[in-house]
Amino acid sequence: MKRVYVGICLLGGLLAVASHIPCFGQTSDAANPVKAQYAATAIGQAGVAAGKMFSLNIYVDGVTSDGEIEELASILKHKGPDGLLSALEDMKDKGRVAPVGSVGTGVRVVRIHSTKGGGKRIVLVTNRPISFPELYNSGRSTDYKFGIVVLKVDKDGKGTGTFAPLCKIKFNKKNELEIENYGQKPFRLANVYLQK
Repeated sequence: MKRVYVGICLLGGLLAVASHIPCFGQTSDAANPVKAQYAATAIGQAGVAAGKMFSLNIYVDGVTSDGEIEELASILKHKGPDGLLSALEDMKDKGRVAPVGSVGTGVRVVRIHSTKGGGKRIVLVTNRPISFPELYNSGRSTDYKFGIVVLKVDKDGKGTGTFAPLCKIKFNKKNELEIENYGQKPFRLANVYLQK
């Protein structure tokens, strides 16, 4: 079963799903050091991935500006998901999400926000690569063109998070932003810690 979360901010709302993802509209914390590398254990929560685990590295190399966020929100609102996809494809990577042992996927949007006690909430969004076999088979998964990672860490860089590798992002008729996961809950990220 698909899970649909609804947010009400613009592209910030793109990640303002449920209560665990912040509004992009907030200013990203410039005081945070930009370069960072986190490790985590991804744990499947439902469907065929339930109980399965793998190690994941999350690299943060830069932060997306408020101006870029406003532009992306406008593109999504006026040109839809395909417009957002095209815009993300033209952006430089600001990070990377990589299962251990693989090159992984470049991340186009990174936002960092301070939380209580000196912690951070880090939100990463990217257009996900779609393989030729996936395109050839024309499965429903090809409609889920985005990936989202959310980390919640304390002042020492330790914490939890979520990893949703296949998402659909759009505004609904009420002008609310919807994020829909493909077929299952996002992976839960446990044992998150700052490597360097």
